[in-house]
Amino acid sequence: MQLGHFFEEVAKLQLRARIGCRQQGDLTVTLVPSHKVGYAIPIDKNGCSRSPRHMSRLAALCLWFVLSLSWSNVQVPGHARAGTAPLAATIAQASSTTPASAAKAAIDGNRFATDPTHSWQGTPAERCWWWQVRFPQERTIGAILQIQGDHAAVFRNAPRHYLWQASLDGQAWQDLKETEVTNERRLFRIHRLSKPCQARFLRLSILKVEGTFPTLREVEFFADARAAIPFGEWIIAVDTTGESKVPRHGDAFIPLARSCKGWQGLQAQQLCHRDFDEAFVAAEPRPLCVFLSGNFKDWCQQHRADWRGTQEVLTKRNLPMWAACGGAQGLAILSEVGVDKPWDCPHCRDPKNPRLPIYTHIGHTGVKPCGDYSCCLFERGPHNVLQVADDPVFQGLPREFKSVESHCGQIEWPPKGWMLIASNGSGSQTKTQCLRVKNRYIYAAQFHIEMAGAPESSRQIMSNFLKLARDWGGYNPNGKAVVSPELLSGAEQRR
Repeated sequence: MQLGHFFEEVAKLQLRARIGCRQQGDLTVTLVPSHKVGYAIPIDKNGCSRSPRHMSRLAALCLWFVLSLSWSNVQVPGHARAGTAPLAATIAQASSTTPASAAKAAIDGNRFATDPTHSWQGTPAERCWWWQVRFPQERTIGAILQIQGDHAAVFRNAPRHYLWQASLDGQAWQDLKETEVTNERRLFRIHRLSKPCQARFLRLSILKVEGTFPTLREVEFFADARAAIPFGEWIIAVDTTGESKVPRHGDAFIPLARSCKGWQGLQAQQLCHRDFDEAFVAAEPRPLCVFLSGNFKDWCQQHRADWRGTQEVLTKRNLPMWAACGGAQGLAILSEVGVDKPWDCPHCRDPKNPRLPIYTHIGHTGVKPCGDYSCCLFERGPHNVLQVADDPVFQGLPREFKSVESHCGQIEWPPKGWMLIASNGSGSQTKTQCLRVKNRYIYAAQFHIEMAGAPESSRQIMSNFLKLARDWGGYNPNGKAVVSPELLSGAEQRR
């Protein structure tokens, strides 16, 4: 009897900690240490068992109950979003939870907060994890919105291999096969079922993570598999330097975009270019546009395979793109040569058999090995850029404007299907300053709008580009060709 009394006290502490020790009425505490078991114990308003016969049962479940102290089992208020399944009286649970987070926080209606108090985080060093909800009654599930990761713009400490499961009783589980992702890279994802299912319980089963633990920032449920799920515009920033971790080069595009009038709430994700491909951008919710950073390696030293995904996105031409410096050179090279043929650089080039004649250096003062730029001529800092075509991305700027340069390499001519829209202004050397795909809002700029030094022109170009991307419809496989800009008086196209 003493042992039973001990566990009554444990139950009382658990009750007060998890649901606030309500002072009136009887409650039922449900212990769910795994998806296979569950046990309901009637507890009175003082947190004690209503019947002595429950004492032995409570003692028999002591191990399960102690383990459950680290789990979340909480009733939370719902939040209102158009088309979502109402979450009033919905209970959230998890296999484990860090002290600063809570299972219920993943359904608190705060989509983008990264503070642990507004997310669920599983404890590190586990082999697998799960997070689940129990609805007050059975309901239809057709679509799920999932927002994850503990960084606002980087996929980090997030589920990488996972699967959603549904159950009517919390014991027999059905895999929702359309929701399985084996190599997740996105912060935001919408899962749509081929056929809506009925469920009282929904569980996210997590087999692998990126980082050391999983983080769910927000989960929302929709009855209609074809529901229009409202989601704000968001952008992608791609680091093309070849580094394996972000945030790094290229993340400056994000604050520049948010500094533009009307774009302060823009969401973003940064990733490495080896993770960027058509599958990434085609998944829902779909991005508004992508920005590609510059890089530091010469093209003979690049891993061509890492650019295959970018080539795929460029070839499909479903997404507005802005590339700077090395990223711009990359788009030109992909359009002219592709990733399946070898690349060279001016240092190692065979003049009689050049592999990348479209790419050159401004000049040299000596002979150095590949990757050594100490004898290369550079353009650095603010330089004059001259518009040679009436392109809407330069709307509001004078014909000659300043932008920041930082390069020794350059593009020699527009590839097939591209056109030159900006060249060197007074005092500048690099003639190919900005290219554009003729019938798409895809730009390759040798200059850097994301670098400090020419804030007025940078913000104007960014604002114009974001508007063009919105007009196009963001990622839009049904987008129609846009009109090519007209050449300005006295302008010539190279090659």
